[in-house]
Amino acid sequence: MRRILATFAAATFLTAPALAALGTTQVASGLSAPIYLTGRGNALIVAEQGGRIVSIDRTSGVQSTFFTVPDIETGGEKGLLGLAFDPSYATNGRFYVDVTTRVSGQLVSEVRRYTNPAIANEAPSVVIRVAKPFDNHNGGWIDFGADGNLYVALGDGGAANDPFNNAQNLASSLGKILRLDVSGDAFPADDARNYAIPADNPFGTEVFVYGLRNPYRSSFDRSTGDLWIGDVGQSQREEVNFVAAGTSGQNFGWRPLEGTIPTPGVGDPIPANAVAPLFEYDHSIGQSITGGYVFGGSGVADLEGSYVFGDFVSGRLFGIDTDGGDFTDLTFALGGTSINVSSFGEDADRNLYVLDYGGRIFRFIDPSAAVVPEPASWALMITGFGLVGASLRRVRRASTV
Repeated sequence: MRRILATFAAATFLTAPALAALGTTQVASGLSAPIYLTGRGNALIVAEQGGRIVSIDRTSGVQSTFFTVPDIETGGEKGLLGLAFDPSYATNGRFYVDVTTRVSGQLVSEVRRYTNPAIANEAPSVVIRVAKPFDNHNGGWIDFGADGNLYVALGDGGAANDPFNNAQNLASSLGKILRLDVSGDAFPADDARNYAIPADNPFGTEVFVYGLRNPYRSSFDRSTGDLWIGDVGQSQREEVNFVAAGTSGQNFGWRPLEGTIPTPGVGDPIPANAVAPLFEYDHSIGQSITGGYVFGGSGVADLEGSYVFGDFVSGRLFGIDTDGGDFTDLTFALGGTSINVSSFGEDADRNLYVLDYGGRIFRFIDPSAAVVPEPASWALMITGFGLVGASLRRVRRASTV
């Protein structure tokens, strides 16, 4: 990835050159509320909110059930929300899920470890369990970083205005991204904490970064180790937060701040260490951000060096030029197809996909370079794009608010 080096202020966006070639092709349909995609070999592995994990052969498109997660609570923002394969999955068979469930009547967010019995014989276990005061804002993204640690995104606990101020409370796991060493267990007497705390975590606890409302879909740029976070706003701003590789401890400002503005109706003092989002947009553009990925594949020149993300409610797709350029509206790549953007994903070759909550999966392509076996299955290619407009804002990155 070409790093953003400039410091940005909010500005009206300039006209950019038309994109030469960008489209999508539908690669799967008939899924039930797909919310995450990753790749292993020639397979796409897709998590459905209801608990099923589906394997899709990239060549044939044939779908099969990889695993069904038991004992979860679904509905609204609850269910199976995240999936990650252990870096040593090929030899240990371990994979991890993030789910909502109840323990003695208490709603909890829970990360569990399962093992593919074809590889190893190991009982499932709970990695971490965090009590939730409300049903919503569950976050749910999990993934392993290049350091081998497991990162876990948790929302602020739900309701409006983070009523318990969890996101700013470093003693709470809510409203945070946690960083866990799942190779050890520093809490043998606690069945809700089966991990160790990495020695270089910034606060000596599980917390990696904080001040988040509902971090819905984060990702590592596999080329750099940088972490990108899509944080769902409340009534005014949706934001993209950025954690450069090798840094930690950032406070992204919620609840005193929603994006770069004081949260309406809260009135909390602005934290001196609050870090502004890398980018934000207001609700004239979309109402619920879905974080994405820095494109790292090949064969789609117009996505090179771009962070691609979307909005669940408006169905729009966006790109940020990570070399310092403006937002661009990439929705045209869907060829007029309307979707609810529930997630993005990468396969083993870092091809980029976008998931429709209605059950379809699309892969970004360059139609002019593709061999098209079934023309009707490919989305319409349109050159050029409409400007997103001044409501979509670049803001200062490497500074406090």
